[in-house]
Amino acid sequence: MRKKALALALVLAAATATSAFAAGPLGLTGFGIYGSVGSTAGKLGGGTGLSLKWGSFPVVGLQYNFTASKVNASLDYYVIDAEGLGASVSYFLGAGVYAGAGADAFDFGLRITPGLQFWPIKKVEIYGAPVVSIPIIPTPSFALGAEFGLRIRF
Repeated sequence: MRKKALALALVLAAATATSAFAAGPLGLTGFGIYGSVGSTAGKLGGGTGLSLKWGSFPVVGLQYNFTASKVNASLDYYVIDAEGLGASVSYFLGAGVYAGAGADAFDFGLRITPGLQFWPIKKVEIYGAPVVSIPIIPTPSFALGAEFGLRIRF
């Protein structure tokens, strides 16, 4: 329980600090929260985190995995970003890397994220993406998961 409280405090502190720079010189173009299920960063589990977006690259995810008690980070490049399918629906295709660290483990791998975006109002993005992860460290394998979230665009 203590680890979960610490993780939540860190996420809130990062959210507060990051929102102060949202329109600043760092060039942040989107900020939000997301959740995951399955294996999006090496280990099976689920968690919540922050999504930080600077155009198509980098798209950064900082997440705490509640099931595996570890912190994950992902770095994606959106090869296709917000290509229109209709008036308020678009899609993206991202490719990138992830790393995770817990009490007794470290993992690293590749990931592919094809996803859909729904724009209920201007500058508000709700998204969902299946995630194909290819763990390299500690053992090469193949895994599937999903991410879903909400981002405010600037």
